[in-house]
Amino acid sequence: MMPKPLKIILADDDEDDRDFFQEAVQLTQIPTLLTTVKNGLELMDFLQTSDKFDMIVLDVNMHLKNGIESLVEIRADKKHKDTFCAILTTASNKHLEDDSINKGANIFKTKPYNFDEYALNVKSILLACQKSLK
Repeated sequence: MMPKPLKIILADDDEDDRDFFQEAVQLTQIPTLLTTVKNGLELMDFLQTSDKFDMIVLDVNMHLKNGIESLVEIRADKKHKDTFCAILTTASNKHLEDDSINKGANIFKTKPYNFDEYALNVKSILLACQKSLK
């Protein structure tokens, strides 16, 4: 029997980054259903009307509402508070990582400039999510 695809929503305001994520996800060969939105505001609107996702992936630096603000709202929302949340960002520092985890992120990964490394980070996020669902 085929495993149930992971339902993922990605919030990232950079079109290239959304494409890279999709490409990296396909490389993992883990079955997924991917939805993308352009910012945290669009994400929160979408989550109000959608079914539950297995995972929400957030970029930190987005206009209108950033990934950390979105994360705080998600954790305060009864429907989505237990959803696996991943921060995937170019902004990398220990303070941001600690802050993200303290505010409820399940995992924090960076977007390296090398696509192979990026794809490995995406794969580790998907595997961590799968593990959390078991």
